[in-house]
Amino acid sequence: MTNVAARVERVPRACFWEITDACNLRCIHCEADAGHRDPAELTTQEAIDLAGDLAAAGCASVNLTGGEPLLRRDWPLIARALADRGVEVTVITNGLLVSEARISRMIDAGVTGAAVSLDGLRDAHDTIRVPAAPRRGKRSCFGDAMRAIDRLAASPLRTAVITQVHKRNIDDLEAMHDVLAGRGVDVWQVQLAMPLGRLWRIRFDYLLDPRQLPELTARLARLVRSGRLRIAVADNIGYYSREEPVLRGSLRGTQSFWVGCLAGCRVVAICSNGDVKGCPSHPKQFVVGNVRERRFAEIWADPRGGFDYNTAWDEDLLEGGCRKCAFRRLCRAGCTTMAFGATGTIYDNPFCVQRSLENSRACPEKKC
Repeated sequence: MTNVAARVERVPRACFWEITDACNLRCIHCEADAGHRDPAELTTQEAIDLAGDLAAAGCASVNLTGGEPLLRRDWPLIARALADRGVEVTVITNGLLVSEARISRMIDAGVTGAAVSLDGLRDAHDTIRVPAAPRRGKRSCFGDAMRAIDRLAASPLRTAVITQVHKRNIDDLEAMHDVLAGRGVDVWQVQLAMPLGRLWRIRFDYLLDPRQLPELTARLARLVRSGRLRIAVADNIGYYSREEPVLRGSLRGTQSFWVGCLAGCRVVAICSNGDVKGCPSHPKQFVVGNVRERRFAEIWADPRGGFDYNTAWDEDLLEGGCRKCAFRRLCRAGCTTMAFGATGTIYDNPFCVQRSLENSRACPEKKC
């Protein structure tokens, strides 16, 4: 079985662009450790030029993220520059600034979708999402997020909700599903919180134990099968239980399965200062260039570039349980970022349902 990433046409179809590091929250699980605007943030003109370069490279969709992207004053200009070139634009927000007026501005700027982060029911969400400055009264970030979801769902914009699963909210999933299913949400994306950024410092309190993954995938599969809400199960969940086709094909209604990380092959990420990575979750060690130093097309096309961890993947570098796995050539150690965050290498990933099930059979009393 050959490396799928080496066989697909390398076109950056999906881009995740962190247009600012500024944020009005200090979320304790923030992978990017965002908060303050980077003085090296791309200027308006540089951002507009980059929008043109992304479209020319074949980018079909761009997610504007942060930080909190709505804190960047020229976000409508960036969105419009992309939309005018035929690129679908989605804004990913924490919801605090999503007013009716801003929704109108999104529509005017050519934005077609918005996603709101929701990390549990009220107690869990408000514990995780901490305001950067004191707020009046007892105003809840959860309440603001829910109001944003309702406003967006009532608008022409496609509305998504993104949830990072951790120890403090795993038992909220069914209740969250019930709440969202009745609100006109188009897609609920569920992903694992990863040991990066601020979460690294509190990982033992929040990060799921890999032994919890079979339970999580079974619960998600039941929710997918209920058919009440379209659920996008993210790439850092799975591999290769009986539920894999249900989880991976949940959005398209197909029988799909994980074929390995496609960062740097079909996906690209841009940091606020113009750094280029294969995936928005990748830490700084994965930066392959900067658009101020080289045009995006040159960075993407460079055969010696830093995307070779996927384009020239080497099975012989696998370690640990991944090295002897029967699916190693297909899976390639699962989510690259999760593997790196958990083990310090992209070649061994304990966050694997199959490995968890095998360990449970080998150690039924869960002592290993």
